[in-house]
Amino acid sequence: MPQLFALAALAVGGYVLAKAVRREMNRVEARVSKSAADKAKRERVATLERDPDTGRYRPREG
Repeated sequence: MPQLFALAALAVGGYVLAKAVRREMNRVEARVSKSAADKAKRERVATLERDPDTGRYRPREG
């Protein structure tokens, strides 16, 4: 019977730990996403144009 209590305690502890880890991961992901969105708003994105000679895309000059 004591083994059953220990197993139940481990299961509950694992559940609580998994829930805390998931909550922390969501918090970090939200912070990183917000930071990336803020950075994207601040930085200017270069327009690409195709170079007819090489066929590669390069940032537009000017």
